[in-house]
Amino acid sequence: MFDKQAINSLRIVCSFGLLGLALIASSCGHTAASPPEVSINVVMKTIHDYGRGHDGLLSPASSAKPDENDKVYCARINNLLIQEDFARLEKIAQQNRADKGRLLGGYWKNSEFFRATGYPLSTGILTDSDYELQRDRIKKWIAAFPESAAARISLSELYSNYGYFARGSGFSNSVTNSQWKIFHARTAQAKEVLLEAASLKERDPYWYQAMQAVAFYEGWDRTQERELLDQATTFEPGYYHYYRQYALYLQPQWYGKPGDIQAFAEESAASLPEPDSSILYFQIVSSLACYCQQAREDLPHVSYPKVREGYTNLTRLYGTSNLTANRFAFIATTFKDQPSAHEAFSAIVTMDLDIWYTKAIFDDSRTWANSP
Repeated sequence: MFDKQAINSLRIVCSFGLLGLALIASSCGHTAASPPEVSINVVMKTIHDYGRGHDGLLSPASSAKPDENDKVYCARINNLLIQEDFARLEKIAQQNRADKGRLLGGYWKNSEFFRATGYPLSTGILTDSDYELQRDRIKKWIAAFPESAAARISLSELYSNYGYFARGSGFSNSVTNSQWKIFHARTAQAKEVLLEAASLKERDPYWYQAMQAVAFYEGWDRTQERELLDQATTFEPGYYHYYRQYALYLQPQWYGKPGDIQAFAEESAASLPEPDSSILYFQIVSSLACYCQQAREDLPHVSYPKVREGYTNLTRLYGTSNLTANRFAFIATTFKDQPSAHEAFSAIVTMDLDIWYTKAIFDDSRTWANSP
């Protein structure tokens, strides 16, 4: 993570799950001109207007568990973009909005759709050319479907990620003026495209998540961030990605303080019925699942029975993913719940380094969980 000095100058993007830190390469990209500045009052009015007239209801879980994981799904979506099969992408985006489908582990297909289109697909180190090629494909998509919300939201997501790519993952004092300039310009481009998308007839829940990324990068104040979250969850109450995005904002190394995430999890979970309540509690609290100072300070104070109940309900309804299994294995290990840790470790295919920090820590924890 960055140092706290970066808070005042950084405009940051984060996509599910994850911030996409593994995709950073050492390139500054090409200078981009920033679009005209838009006042925060105009942006907040657009945020309120976006969901006006939309009937946001909590949808019940499907009776059938998902059978596709996020990696396979994202690769499929990205391949459709590479093939420039825009008609198929449009159909999938519309279907995602209609049926609110999930993937293994409970990921919303809608969210993963934009994670796929907002990052270039590459088998090596990403370059500016990869981002520019992805941008050009999306612009072709917009030309083919001028009224497509999905195409413009994809472009916004790409600009946000491309901006972070230019900035790099180092501490703020390692970022050059040229890198900052490109980062700010691309973040402004991302916001501009979202504001354009707001004028379209189609409404998509990811619009709010993309705006959350822009808000995080631009360092909106807490009142504005919370207002954005409240509008988003009114639009789609069960879209847990909004809550995880806000939990990132509440991390002490960014804009929050110790205990904020725990309090936010309790408040949010109380607003939903079971099993959604405990699942959401797990999704928010599991943002603390990392071998880091914040987890050591905050995680022991959360309700572990509620976390365990949430993970149990999540896997019962949606199966598990490699990431959710890593998260719960870490939490169960922290609370010395050996049977639950053993079960979670058995579902892990690969170690998540962002959670465990080193392979030695992961191996020691798994050995303890599997011991008699």
